[in-house]
Amino acid sequence: MLLCRKHHAVVDDRRNEDYYTPEMLRAWKAEQEAQADNPLGPDDIEAIQQTNFILVAEMVNLGGEGGAAPGAGGGGGAAIGSNAQGGRGGDGGHIFKDGRLGDASALKPWADVMQSAPRSWPPGSGGGGKPASGNDGLGGRGGDGSDIHTGTLEVRPGTTLRAIVGRGARLPGEIGGSTYLEKIGPDGSTELVTRKAHGGLSGDSYLLDDVLEIDVAAIKRDVRVFCLTVVEDVSIKDGAHSVGRLGLSAFPVRELPAEVVFIVLTAITKPSDNRIGYFVSLVFDGEEKARIAVNAAEQNDGYISSSFHFPIGAYFETEGLCRIIAHASGILLCETAIEIRLTR
Repeated sequence: MLLCRKHHAVVDDRRNEDYYTPEMLRAWKAEQEAQADNPLGPDDIEAIQQTNFILVAEMVNLGGEGGAAPGAGGGGGAAIGSNAQGGRGGDGGHIFKDGRLGDASALKPWADVMQSAPRSWPPGSGGGGKPASGNDGLGGRGGDGSDIHTGTLEVRPGTTLRAIVGRGARLPGEIGGSTYLEKIGPDGSTELVTRKAHGGLSGDSYLLDDVLEIDVAAIKRDVRVFCLTVVEDVSIKDGAHSVGRLGLSAFPVRELPAEVVFIVLTAITKPSDNRIGYFVSLVFDGEEKARIAVNAAEQNDGYISSSFHFPIGAYFETEGLCRIIAHASGILLCETAIEIRLTR
């Protein structure tokens, strides 16, 4: 059964298997196939049924699994098709003990806690890579795990400490929040007393393994990122983007904090004889809050222009101007901005 990647993750989560039963999913599938406006007509459904894949299972999930230990990287996405390759797993985060780089033994005190709650999501673990199908498909890389800091802290009597626990990444491209301790002074001022354990990147934040990042040499070959804008009502018609509204300057929210997902349209002109890519990041109050990798594939001879649209999201606690930047190899390629505005 075809679902979007976000809802596949929800339905395939083992913690939800008692709710999303096989009977419910079969009923959904039958209802969708019976709809008059179903984009898959009878001929398409018959063609799919006559493919060379024989799958015998109640459920098939090609997506990589999230990390199963604190700070572990997520699994790479699987791939089906001629010359297809599965994505590689994400890297595990570094482990620090008393400020020095350590090893997994520093996590031993957490073992009992993890064993007592085997279904809980391990802290700082990376997300699974996205799947791929079709000839020459390449599964997505798993997200990296976050760094983990352990150790002891001497605290004087009367000291007030506050633990800031970073929000886990939930939205497309979202970067996990940092976790740390801070001391609160009598006047309400705060002081960082531990190092920040930065959150990990999602699997969407990495270029595919065979895609080269744009660099100075590529720019000298007339590679240009010439479009970066927030849009709505975007779709593909006759091989081209159809956009309802282009260049949104403000995003209204009814309350804060809020989860916000933008639809970004970006385009690149490049020689066709290579596979190159770049990144699009959301930056708010000097902090990178989300990052998506844009993979521009090799195409026909000559120079080609390719456009891409994708969701990218972050968690905002205050109003303000959000910068959206396209970058690669430390080079700013293109930039726009949109205001997070509270409606009153």
